[in-house]
Amino acid sequence: MEGNRYLIFIIVTLSITHISVTIVDLPIVSGSSITSTFPNIVRSNYYVTTERDSSGMRNGQPMIPNLEICGDGQDNDGNGLVDENCPIESPSGDKPSVNFDTSKTLRFAVVGDIDSNSGLTTQLDIANQYNVQALILTGDFEYTNGNKVLSDLESHGFTKANADIVVGNHDSEQDVKAWLNEERTFGQLNFAFSGDRLALFNIDANTKFDCSSPQFEILKSQIESSNAWYKFVVVHQPFVTVKSHHSPNGEFNCYDPVFRSGGIDGVLQSHNHNYQRFDIGGLLYGVFGTGTHDTGSSMYPIESDNWNGNSCIKCITGQNGITIIDLQIDDETSKHFDGWFINMNNKVLDSFQKSNLP
Repeated sequence: MEGNRYLIFIIVTLSITHISVTIVDLPIVSGSSITSTFPNIVRSNYYVTTERDSSGMRNGQPMIPNLEICGDGQDNDGNGLVDENCPIESPSGDKPSVNFDTSKTLRFAVVGDIDSNSGLTTQLDIANQYNVQALILTGDFEYTNGNKVLSDLESHGFTKANADIVVGNHDSEQDVKAWLNEERTFGQLNFAFSGDRLALFNIDANTKFDCSSPQFEILKSQIESSNAWYKFVVVHQPFVTVKSHHSPNGEFNCYDPVFRSGGIDGVLQSHNHNYQRFDIGGLLYGVFGTGTHDTGSSMYPIESDNWNGNSCIKCITGQNGITIIDLQIDDETSKHFDGWFINMNNKVLDSFQKSNLP
């Protein structure tokens, strides 16, 4: 006869000096079942404290190491492995819903520093899986074969009608103009399908764009006169970035006041091949250079944890992926958006929300 199985409850009591961990075994009636997302790891009763002896013990009791936190992309327990024994996918509640009401949500994806390879196809497949309605490329798509990249976009349903491209330092100005059907590589872009819900403001940082430039004056006027519910700036070279391969573009003090007075909701950047998310005075600044021109350890380093004293809320390198952002569009008086950075294994590495938007 099959023996009784046991459900293990771990009761944790916290005090200033130690945490006691008690394991309680409760019988489960034979024939019943239970499903758990926790790895099948057996642990003993430990005492955890900031005080220990040279052998890592306290009062003869072994100390428990830091536990691995699934999904944060970090080696929490210091064993040289990241997210070991964790589920391959994040819990479903951490991901954007595949099925959503398009009368209430407008969904776009953003990524930069892409290339004509299978990695791009995977990223676009993920965008299709989540029914992304618009795609924003934050520059550098023509490293090797720009025409092939554009063909891949179109085969996934991202055309001139729902895909924005800002020019990067590896891109052809003429090709970007042709895609945008514009005479300039900067300025306001609206998708017909989104109406007045979304406006994008492309900046070309490859040409003169400081406070004295015609580009600045044109963008300032467009941002301030736009009545779109949501406004996002798109630029390749970043205003805000941690210390990495590329430095900031140097024009933050020129543009940031305009962004705030004009009701900008977020600044979408790349150029550094990594993922960075900042909240600077309530405004989202993100680096989304997670395309697959570089992959894994070839991606750019994260060499600081802040920009000008502003902490990077989430900085990740070595992980390619795509970021999805949902805009709430059914009530203009209570705007908010949700975002997820999803890696190539369809795992959420960062999620965020912004509410009380201008």
